[in-house]
Amino acid sequence: MTDTLARAPAAPQGPANAAPTPPLASQARAGRIAFDNHQDVWTMNADGTDLTRLTHSPGFDFDPSWSPDGTRIAYRHERNDEAEIWLMDADGSGQQRLARGIAPAWSPDGSMIAYASPGTDDGTTSSAIAIMHADGSGQRRLPNTDGGEYPSWSPDGKRIAFNANLSGDHVMYVVDVDGSRVVDLSKVGEGWQVDWSPDGRSVLFTSHRDYTDNSTDVYVMRPDGSEVRRLTHNRGYTPAWSADGKHIVFSAPGLFVMNADGTGITALATPGTGETSLPDWTR
Repeated sequence: MTDTLARAPAAPQGPANAAPTPPLASQARAGRIAFDNHQDVWTMNADGTDLTRLTHSPGFDFDPSWSPDGTRIAYRHERNDEAEIWLMDADGSGQQRLARGIAPAWSPDGSMIAYASPGTDDGTTSSAIAIMHADGSGQRRLPNTDGGEYPSWSPDGKRIAFNANLSGDHVMYVVDVDGSRVVDLSKVGEGWQVDWSPDGRSVLFTSHRDYTDNSTDVYVMRPDGSEVRRLTHNRGYTPAWSADGKHIVFSAPGLFVMNADGTGITALATPGTGETSLPDWTR
């Protein structure tokens, strides 16, 4: 992959699931959700209230990621085809540049940020997963992660799941944080935009593996690629777990929340046309 890092794969219109139904009353949702509308970063309460726009830049702001303590958001800022990782406070203040790249993801202890670092303009070096301190210092590309995008940390902070697209298909991997012990999950089939569950037992991802009518769907699997289950049917992408692991937020487009088993799909209020992607739930 060259210096131009791709945006999230285009998603079809949807969802085509049965009409959304409310979640069980016993599964009340807490926390706050950050997301983008292909223009700016927004936040809302997990019940869809208090919709707030955080960025107002002349460029495009994507890929929001909450710090573990919920006080800061790392995100991707893009202007003049230059993609950079920026950081801001939870209310949108204190915006600052950290590094070139996309798809930031906080480590569980809040000390590090993983991201996709761009390749060189001449194509001799591809993009790769990199990590840095939360202040932008100590930037380091991980070996064995060429073409890597959309990283997600394991809850113990020892491994990172990601996808790569060097071959034209989005293949998922898991790697130790030092770049060693790579697990190739190509047996699962195409998948991208992974998110590790809070208990460390499952990984969410988006895939065309059951491709019908130009559809993408949300799936879940074990970190070793076993026990793959489809959670949505004919529309769903960019999933993220709630802090307690009981709920999942995803785009379709527009934002939706469902129970962890795929039931109880509920629409959330979104700005403008409802074009949304890459939500993240406060942990």
